[in-house]
Amino acid sequence: MLQLKQYFQRWAAKRAPRAEQIVLKHHTIYVFPGRQGVAFLVLILLVWILGTNYQNNLILGLSFFLASLMLVSVIHAFKNLLGLRFTPAASLYSAVGEMAPFDIDISSGYQTDHHGLRLELDDSEPVCIDIIAGKVTQARLILHAPRRGWLKLPRIVLKSYFPFGLIRAWAYIDLQHRTLIFPQPIASEQPPLGAGQGDEGIYVSTQRGDEFQGFQIYQPGSPLSQIAWKQYARGAGLHLKDYRALQSEHYWLDWDAVNAHDTELALSHLSYWVNYFADNNLEFGLRLPGFTLGLGMGDVHRLNALTALALFGWVKEDE
Repeated sequence: MLQLKQYFQRWAAKRAPRAEQIVLKHHTIYVFPGRQGVAFLVLILLVWILGTNYQNNLILGLSFFLASLMLVSVIHAFKNLLGLRFTPAASLYSAVGEMAPFDIDISSGYQTDHHGLRLELDDSEPVCIDIIAGKVTQARLILHAPRRGWLKLPRIVLKSYFPFGLIRAWAYIDLQHRTLIFPQPIASEQPPLGAGQGDEGIYVSTQRGDEFQGFQIYQPGSPLSQIAWKQYARGAGLHLKDYRALQSEHYWLDWDAVNAHDTELALSHLSYWVNYFADNNLEFGLRLPGFTLGLGMGDVHRLNALTALALFGWVKEDE
């Protein structure tokens, strides 16, 4: 029985390969009586045998009515999945050991509602939603993040027992969707600082500040408030006034300064200090073997640093 189920899943995967957007069509939807449906079929058979044995037209009519109800359930269960459109939403981020979220936008290709939909992943809680015609509904699936790097969304099993719970309609949703898993932040006693930190003297930050540093050549799209209008009036052309912030400290997180023989532990230490410096608005850079991230600060800089740590040692085949 298990081998038959695996064979069916492989056959279904060929009919609905992995894609960036999936629309359910006739050949990708499957229907079969559920447990209640099987019991209902047994009931229909017993009622029909009873009506035939006693030659009672009323009982026979009841059996035919129940059979027609079963047939109508098959049609509505199939139509409840037909035309559903699944599209990956924006990729989110997580860390090793946490629950990684996957957001999916679901809409209807027809002017009909879809009820009692159930999205299932292995080892996670199912998500139950209803889809309203003309509206996009976002469903969030949660998956455990066992390791850093790219985590692909596994194949989703979509189920529905609408309308009477007698027929199970299901489909397989295999989306091109992934999320980036950062190393788990683990604190170390001291930050792994390399050469070049500006703890002595005054350092000119790359962030815009209040200290005038001179003039730069005008770049299209620059704010009008930075243009040196006096220089322009003298015929010197368009220049920008360059202001920088003065900062007495900046830090270089260096792979060679990490006191850890385990690669994953070293990345976890670096991840902790990246978050620490970013949370405290301290300017920092990151040096890894074969990669250097210049000095910076802010959420974008934090994301670039954590991305470099998450993909350290990865090759394209790993994706």
